[in-house]
Amino acid sequence: MSIPRHLSLVTQLPEREAALRAIMHVEETTQKDRRFGNPPHPYARAFFRFLCGSSKISGRAINQVRGVYWYKDDKVPLAQYEEAFDTLIRSRGRHCYSPLDTSMVTSLFPEQAFSVGERQASRYQREDELYSRQEARRDRDREDKYNNLTGQAEIDLAFHTPETIRTWYAHWSQQDIRDYDLEKMLWAWTERCPSLADLVRGYNLSALEVVLDVHDVAAVSSPEERELERWMVPNKITLREVWP
Repeated sequence: MSIPRHLSLVTQLPEREAALRAIMHVEETTQKDRRFGNPPHPYARAFFRFLCGSSKISGRAINQVRGVYWYKDDKVPLAQYEEAFDTLIRSRGRHCYSPLDTSMVTSLFPEQAFSVGERQASRYQREDELYSRQEARRDRDREDKYNNLTGQAEIDLAFHTPETIRTWYAHWSQQDIRDYDLEKMLWAWTERCPSLADLVRGYNLSALEVVLDVHDVAAVSSPEERELERWMVPNKITLREVWP
């Protein structure tokens, strides 16, 4: 009897050798005696015959299989073990049902266990990649939302003068905008206000400190400076209002 190439492996475990021999025996017997049909659980019976010397399943025979333990008080019938062994061997390790432990797949069909492990690893990798893409998308959405919010604050700032800057700050400081970004907007805005030309830019100032400094300057600004800065606010006032 020739051994198929995919089964011609040198094996250290007698259980694995018995399982491979059982597969070859049943397949060869089935081809020769198709007209007579097959006995029940042929793979399990051939397995125990090659492993234990008898095709009859018993508690002693089951206990000769490493990784499987049967006790006299075990309520699981021997027929259920026989069916589970038959399914395991017939499927070449793809199906392993109770009362057998899944470790039997590794013992009898390590190549199948390796394949399952590869599929699991591949699935985990796909799940990780999917999670990473979802997180990256959420990060982009949060960043876009934040940039949109800061853009609105910056546009609104353009319509304020040193006199009204505290109103702007009171609103936008409550909108989850980082203080650093508020400060940066304020310093850029001060460059457009003539009355703030001499404002000293300090280091590590908070946005509130900048607002207070601007307010102090606005309090001592001349009426002409205030009027000019009101006129410079886009689309807020008309020339009729500036020059009555």
